Amino acid sequence: MGRLGGERLAALLLSSMIAGACGLAPAVEPTIKVSAETLSWADLSAWHTYRWWKPPIVDADAGFTEHEKRVDWYVRSAVDHELTARGYAPDTARNPDFVADGGGKDLGEALMGYERGMLTLELVDVATRRVAWRRQASAVLASDAKGKRVGPAIQKMMASLPAGAR
Repeated sequence: MGRLGGERLAALLLSSMIAGACGLAPAVEPTIKVSAETLSWADLSAWHTYRWWKPPIVDADAGFTEHEKRVDWYVRSAVDHELTARGYAPDTARNPDFVADGGGKDLGEALMGYERGMLTLELVDVATRRVAWRRQASAVLASDAKGKRVGPAIQKMMASLPAGAR
């Protein structure tokens, strides 16, 4: 490569670095990493119905920001969609096999590590009152005002959940 070619390459690299530092380069979506835990005693194959541990925070009188309410709605919608697709039904008889807990302050202060962008979802076996299944996804909530990463994260988190008993 001649001197002129080397200077052009150097200029191109320098301009790319400056554009990236100024926020002009396209943003790279963070990779969603999922950690999984299914307790060995849990018999998920016996589950048919579910309900949420707590009502949606949109129904709460106070104490939640609009952003927290949106995140809660995004999470609940995605989880409901995934559970239904796997054959689980929302409980109508007030006797669910398991309860879902996640996306709200009930799992810990500030959306279970909202500052870190972590999303946690737990499924609790009603008969034993113990957590049977837990998933955590990183890089979900940070800087995601429109909830674009919530659906894909929930889908990835629930990929290994067996189909509901029919």
